[in-house]
Amino acid sequence: MPENKNAQQVREITDKLEQGIKEIFESERFKEYLRTMSKFYNYSFNNTLLIAMQKPEATLIAGYTAWQRNFDRHVMKGEKGIKILAPAPYKAKVEMEKIDPKTQKPILGADGKPVTELVEVMRPGFKVVSVFDVSQTDGKEIPNIVVDELTGSVENYAAFFDALKQESPVPIGFEDIPGGAKGYYHLEDRRIAIQEGMSEIQTVKTAIHEIAHAKLHALDQPEPEPQWKIVMVSEGGTKHDFRTAFESEAEAIAAAEDAEWRFVDENQFEWRLEVEEDTSAVQAVKKDRHTKEVEAEAVAYTVCQRYGIETSDYSFGYIAGWSTDKETKELKGSLETIRKTAAEMIESIDDKLKVLAQEKDKAVEAETPAAPERVDVPVYRETANYAYEAGELDAYRASRDANMACRDAIEAAISNNYSNNRLASESAVESVLEQFSPERVQYVLAGTIQQMDHDGRIHQSLKDWAKEVEICPDSSECCIVGKAHPGLISLFTTEFNRQMDVAEREAEEGRDPEVVAWEKDEITSFAVTVNEVKSPLVSQTEEIAAPKPHRLTPEEKKIKDAVMDTLKAQIAGRNDGVLSTYRSSNQSFKVMMENKVRIEGNTVTQNGEPLFAIHRRHASRKTQGCYRELTPTLEYIRKEQKQEKPSIRDQLKAAARTQPEKKAPAKAKKHEMGLE
Repeated sequence: MPENKNAQQVREITDKLEQGIKEIFESERFKEYLRTMSKFYNYSFNNTLLIAMQKPEATLIAGYTAWQRNFDRHVMKGEKGIKILAPAPYKAKVEMEKIDPKTQKPILGADGKPVTELVEVMRPGFKVVSVFDVSQTDGKEIPNIVVDELTGSVENYAAFFDALKQESPVPIGFEDIPGGAKGYYHLEDRRIAIQEGMSEIQTVKTAIHEIAHAKLHALDQPEPEPQWKIVMVSEGGTKHDFRTAFESEAEAIAAAEDAEWRFVDENQFEWRLEVEEDTSAVQAVKKDRHTKEVEAEAVAYTVCQRYGIETSDYSFGYIAGWSTDKETKELKGSLETIRKTAAEMIESIDDKLKVLAQEKDKAVEAETPAAPERVDVPVYRETANYAYEAGELDAYRASRDANMACRDAIEAAISNNYSNNRLASESAVESVLEQFSPERVQYVLAGTIQQMDHDGRIHQSLKDWAKEVEICPDSSECCIVGKAHPGLISLFTTEFNRQMDVAEREAEEGRDPEVVAWEKDEITSFAVTVNEVKSPLVSQTEEIAAPKPHRLTPEEKKIKDAVMDTLKAQIAGRNDGVLSTYRSSNQSFKVMMENKVRIEGNTVTQNGEPLFAIHRRHASRKTQGCYRELTPTLEYIRKEQKQEKPSIRDQLKAAARTQPEKKAPAKAKKHEMGLE
C-alpha cells in the first residue's frame, strides 16, 4: 500500500535525524550545519538538518518540476535528490457531535445524549520528497540573490553597525577592556561593551555575539515560575503550542474544555488538545554557562555567514566534548534555539537595513534641489514592490515625485486661472504643459478621475476615457488632484483632450492626405482621370507610425480579470503550499468555463486559440530557500481577424477595369484616284 510505504520512508528518515543530531556535534560537521542554516534559516529544523547531512554545500533547492516550471532549468542526468519532509495532509471521516449554529452547543437527541454525525476533516501528515540544488541543474541563468557581502567599505559597515545597534535589546558602547576580551554583556548595567580600536569586521562579529547573549541569556532576570500550556497534537505525533502562559493547570484545562479539546485550523486540519506543564522558561535559565556560550557563538557564526563576514577565527573544537553527556532532546532544543534566534536576527537586520537605506535616499533627495523641469522623467507604471525587486527604485521614486509635482501644478493652474465663476482652461492647460509632458499630465488626470468615478460632476465620457489609462495602484492616492472642484477638473481635462486632438491633427497636416485617409480606413473609391496618378507611398524619410495597441473589449477584460485571479491562486499555492490563504473566486471559474478559456503553460487560450501570453516573474531575493513567484503580466496575442486591404495600385487597376472601354474614332477612307 502507498500509505505503508510512505510511513516506512518517513520513519526511516526520522531515525536518521535522531542519529544525525548526535553526529552533527563534531567540529567541522557543526560548522557545515550552521552554514546550511544561514542559507535556509526559514526552513524547519528537521529539513535544515536533512539538507546539511546530505548536501551541506547547497545554496538553492527546489523540486524537479519546480526547476522546469519556475526557472526554465532541468535536473541533470544522474543527479541524486536531497530527501526532505513535505506536508501531506489527508482526509479522514470522524464521528463528531452536531453543534447548534445558534447556541454553539451540542444538539441533544430524544435520549438526552448528544447527536453525532460523520464529518470529513483534513489531518496533517508528512511524506518524503526529493529536491535538488541549483548546482545539480542546467539551463537558463537565474538572478543573483545572494546577500551582498561586507567587502570592507566603511559605508557598508556603518549602515550594518547602525542596524545592529537597533537590533540589540541593550545599549552598545566602546571601552578599553583589560585581559584581552573582545567584548562582554554586563549583567547589572544591562549593556554591551566592545573593545575599542578593533577592526570593523571584528567589531561587527563581537557585537553579534554579545547581542545573541543579551537575547538568549539575561542572567540577571529573576527565575521564572513554572507555567502551564495547551498543546495541539496530530495523529502522527506532531506537536505545537496552542496557548501558553497559564498560571495553573486548572486554568489551562478549563480553556481546553471550552475549545472541546480539539482545534481545526484554516486548512481544515484537525488537532487534539492536551495540557502540559510549560518549563521552557525555567529550563532556559538553568542552562549552564558552557551551553549559553555555545548557543551565542553558533548564532553569531550563522548570522556572520549570512552576510559574508569572514569567520575563519571561530573555533568549535569544544563542541564534541560539550555534547557528550547531553540527551538528544536537549541537543535538539539547543539547535532549535540557535535556528530560531539566528532567523529572527537575520530577518530583523534585513528589515532595518532596508529602512536605513530608504532614510538615506530621502536625506539625499531633501538635500538635492528640485528641478523645475520634469518633462524628461519617464512615467513609471509599476508598483514600489516590483521596482524594489527589479532594482528600479530610482526610476519609481523619480516618476512618483514628478507625478506629485504635476498634481500641484494642475491645482495651482486651476486656482490662478479661475475668476468671476469662469476658468480660463486654455491658459491653465498650457501653463502645465510648459512644465510636464502630455503623457504625465494625462496620467495624473486619469488617475484622479478614476478615484472620482462615483462623482456625478465628472462627465461620463471623461470617466470612460480615464479607465483606458493604466494607473499604478501606488499612485492612486498621492497623485490625486484633490484641492480643486470636480467641475473645474472636468473642464481642465476636457480642454487638455481638445489640445491633444489639435496637436495630433497638426502633426498630420504635413503628410499626404491620401495616405492619412488610407491609414484611417476612410478611402472608399478612386476616380480615374487621364492625369498621371501620384503614388501615395510613404517616403523613406518619413517615420511610419507604430501600430496602435489592441484595446480590449468588455468581454476580453472580464476574461483577463478571471485569468489573473486564477493565476494568483495558483502562484499562492506554489509559493505557500497548503498554507496559502489566497483563493480564486467562483465567478472567475464560471467566466473561464463559459468562455471556454484555459491556462496552458504560459499561454491563455480561448476555444483552443491563443488569447494572452503569460509573462512570469520571480523575486530577485530568496525567501524560505527559493525564489517566490510574483504576479505575472498578460500580453494580448490574439490574431486580428481582418481582411487584408488590397494595395493602392491594385485598387487603381480594378477601378480602371470598371470604366467603359473607349474606342478610337474610325479613320476616313481614302478615295482612290483613277482615270475615266
